[in-house]
Amino acid sequence: MIRFAIDARLNAYRQGGIAHYTRSLTTAMAPLLTAGEELLLLEHVRARSPLAPGLRRSRLLTPPHHRFEQASLPLEVWLRRPTVLHSPDFIPPLVRPCPAVITIHDLAFLYFPDILDQAARRYYGQIYQAAASAEAIIAVSQATRDDIVERLGVPPERITVIYEAADAHFRPLPLSPGATRVIDGQTLAADSFLLFVSTIEPRKNIPTLLRALRICCDRRPAAGYRLVLAGARGWLDEPI
Repeated sequence: MIRFAIDARLNAYRQGGIAHYTRSLTTAMAPLLTAGEELLLLEHVRARSPLAPGLRRSRLLTPPHHRFEQASLPLEVWLRRPTVLHSPDFIPPLVRPCPAVITIHDLAFLYFPDILDQAARRYYGQIYQAAASAEAIIAVSQATRDDIVERLGVPPERITVIYEAADAHFRPLPLSPGATRVIDGQTLAADSFLLFVSTIEPRKNIPTLLRALRICCDRRPAAGYRLVLAGARGWLDEPI
């Protein structure tokens, strides 16, 4: 039996970003399994519902990003006997019973360390060890691959670029001209605004977007430019 384990503990705490990536990846992988293969979801005990229906789940006690994660997680993984472990959230168990694949989404935290709080700085500070120990690395873009080579010193042949696809529910809507919808008390008309979807936090560079909007509004006050920010509040979001 080949057992592919995916570390999905973060999904008990978050919905967007890496948690959404993990959920979509798991859903896409499930139909590809063949005889003699198993996909095991390593979920945290706080997870309320299965990440993907019909797949084997194993509940772990170690919370994601915990300061003692590297002490307790290796034992919990060892007890599940995976053939290979995929860590979508950058950092795998540095001591483990099997090969590991990690996904590195970006290295913004190395270029702009001020965007992290203390807990995040401690967690992502392990990225050098993670990249050195992983048997394979997934980068979600060529730019991230180049950053991994330059900043982490990883040989290019150890990195595979696998682009992220848009979720299936993102598709054109059949809207009539001038169609409107009221969301959170704001009336939005079709084709009249710029949409930005993201967790609201500094590393998304939203202040630059807001400054650009200010310039456009000052140059053409009558144009009616509108910007819609859609996303939950993240960390260090007060200035935004």
